[in-house]
Amino acid sequence: MTADIWKNLEAFAKEDAGKPIVGQLQLTRETDLYHDLDMNPDHISEFMERWAVQFHVELSEFDLHHYYPAAKLTIGSFLATVAKSPFSASARDTLGGRSLTLGMLEEAMKSGRWQA
Repeated sequence: MTADIWKNLEAFAKEDAGKPIVGQLQLTRETDLYHDLDMNPDHISEFMERWAVQFHVELSEFDLHHYYPAAKLTIGSFLATVAKSPFSASARDTLGGRSLTLGMLEEAMKSGRWQA
């Protein structure tokens, strides 16, 4: 069953990501939506909604801003955070966010709900 869950998730993610210019897209459970698949927060939000519907995962505990706090910043706040980032670990954390991986999505598929 776990292998089927992973194969279904992998196919869903590959369909969304499209084909790379060179080679094949290699997905692992550690693949991060933002850092590895280059999804911006709006794309991640849409992806998560489609994924939840497709795989019947309840998302009431999912908060995109927990993973990508910079997504809620205004342009002025974002630029100020960028300026602070060389000197502030907090600013770097805000800009870099937290990992949101395919393995996390797989676990939610197993349980049927996102667990914060």
